[in-house]
This record gives sequence, C-alpha cells and structure tokens, in this order.
Amino acid sequence: MAVDLSVLSIAATKPTRKPAALLAAMGIAIVPVEEDEGNVDRYILSKRLAVERRTGGGFLKGIMEKTLFTSAIYLREHFRIPVLIVEGRVNYGYTGFNPEAVRGALSSMMLEYGLNVLSTADVDETAALIAMMARQEQLGIPEISLIPKRKAVELADRQRRVVEMLPGCGMVMARDLLQHFGTVKRIVNATEDDFRSMRGIGAKKARDISKVLNADYEAVDTERNLEDAIEAAPELLFRQPVVQIARQHYIFSDDERRHFVDMVYLDPDADELILVELKRGRIAREHVAQLRRYLDHAPGSKVLKAFLDKGTRLRGILATVEDGNVAPKDPDVSVRVVSRKHTIEVLKVLRQRRLEAAGDSDQ
Repeated sequence: MAVDLSVLSIAATKPTRKPAALLAAMGIAIVPVEEDEGNVDRYILSKRLAVERRTGGGFLKGIMEKTLFTSAIYLREHFRIPVLIVEGRVNYGYTGFNPEAVRGALSSMMLEYGLNVLSTADVDETAALIAMMARQEQLGIPEISLIPKRKAVELADRQRRVVEMLPGCGMVMARDLLQHFGTVKRIVNATEDDFRSMRGIGAKKARDISKVLNADYEAVDTERNLEDAIEAAPELLFRQPVVQIARQHYIFSDDERRHFVDMVYLDPDADELILVELKRGRIAREHVAQLRRYLDHAPGSKVLKAFLDKGTRLRGILATVEDGNVAPKDPDVSVRVVSRKHTIEVLKVLRQRRLEAAGDSDQ
C-alpha cells in the first residue's frame, strides 16, 4: 500500500531551496523555520532528528569559515539524532585544501561532534533520503525479518531451509527429519509421538515442534487484517448500530491528489457519517492531521457529498490494536483501541469460513 506523504511535515530553514521544493512536490508539508542558529540549509524532522545539508563546495566553505563546526555543536546540543548530508563531490583539488584536512573534518563530525555523516550524489538523492527519514521517523519503520537468509540453489537446500525454521532445528536436525520422513509435508503432518520416536528429539522439542505446526495463527499483522475484522464485526469498533458505506474509498485534495479512506460508516440514529482510518501501530499526532485532511476534503467525494448536503454530520475515528496516549484536540477526531484478542477471534472465524468454502477445513 502506497504511503500518503501528505501526512508528513518537515521544518526547513531554507524553504525556497531546491531540496525543500522537491520534498513539497512529493506532498510533504514544508514549514519555514523563522529563527535558527546560523545561515544553514537544515531540515527538522522531529524533536530528536535534524538533517543539515551541505554541498561539496559548501562543506569546504564551512571548514574555512568554521561554520561547519559551530553548526555541528548546535545540532549535537539540540537533537539526539543529528545528521549531516554531504551532497555531491568534495572537489578540494581546485581549492588548495589539504586532503588530510578535509578527511579530518569529516572524521571529527562523527568522532568529536557525534553527527551521522551521509553522502548523496545530487540534490534529488538528498531530497529522497530526507523524505525516507521523515517517513520512518514520523510513521515508523516497516518490520524487517531478522532471520538470516542464504541463497538456496538446489531443491534439497530449499527443503532444509523450511525445516530449519522449526524450534531447535538446525541444519543437522533438518537433514535428519527429512531423511526420516522423506518430505516436508510428512513432517508437517507428523504427530508429537512421531517426532519423539526419532533419536535426538525429546519430549519438549517434540511438543514445541508440534505446537508450531498445529497451533492456530493468532496475530494482527496488517491494517488490512483489522479492516477485514471490523467489516465482519463492526461491534469491534462501534457500540451503536452502523451501516458500512464504503471501504478503501478515495477522495481528492485541492491539488487533485487522490487519498484513500480505509472505511466509511453511517450512524443512522445520530445522522453521522464516520470516516475510519486504521493503523496497525500506535496512533501518532501525524495520523490525527492526516484524518483531519480527509475530513476537510470529504465534500470532494460524490458519495460523501450526497450525505453532507442533506445535513449529515461528519466525524472521524482513528483505530488501532496498540495502546497509546494520543488525545486529539480536534473535536471531530477520536481515537479507539480495538481489542486485539477479539480481533483475532474474528479473523479466525473468517479464516475458517474461507477454508470451509474451499473444502479445505480440518474440522
């Protein structure tokens, strides 16, 4: 699912410079910084993260005028994660700079001043990198699998890799299991007693393997999971009877950008139209601003406008399964924490229905 960059905001000391213009073109809100320490091109992504951009020539000029070091002190004292981006080539060959002095300045930025020094090829790469840092800082970093991967060349190696994921199974045990049972499918279908009959597998390991292979999967992994559950059981989110109007409904902003609202409900008794935005992780202030924009542009949808023209009230709900402490000041936006346990129960019922419909139920 594409990320809506319009939910991001970056404070910039040089809002008319090309990097800021490129970030704004991506949909990111650029907020000018009226007061700042030093005449620098700086981008503030959060209370803890700031990025200073210097071109190769600007980096050399900063060494000569000492502004590089005074700016580094400012960043270190005001931000937990200070970043320096050196853009383009540092061409000291034509300036008379001693290469050792340049290397020393770069090294001191990290070792003495505690800055994270990054290098980009050009302004486009700089803007893209700042946008990615803003996205990860303000919205979170997608989960990364910590399981080391190696290239599987042959079928046998691929089979071993599958079995190695089982509890207590390294490469040797995976080989033994495959030699004993013959196929991955037979391993999956084996009983706890079948595993205990093998040398090297005791009661605990047999029980752990059997549990992994047979226990129901219980997790809310994506916003789509939460969306499916709420669609099937609106009582997860609402106490009152509601009617679902749309799912993944798009609206247009003033600049004709298309944005998707996860779910739209109507509360007939209260005559309220409710825009629901779902998040898998904790709700942040940026999400409140995102939903506020959706509410402001709701009349741009023909479906929603038909209700609004009749006087139906409009409000929004941010929903997640993660506890948090964001309390929106916007009276039209509320935050709801949906029960993870009950959501999983609904997902299991939906899964069972799909399996039964496909004739693949184990019940």
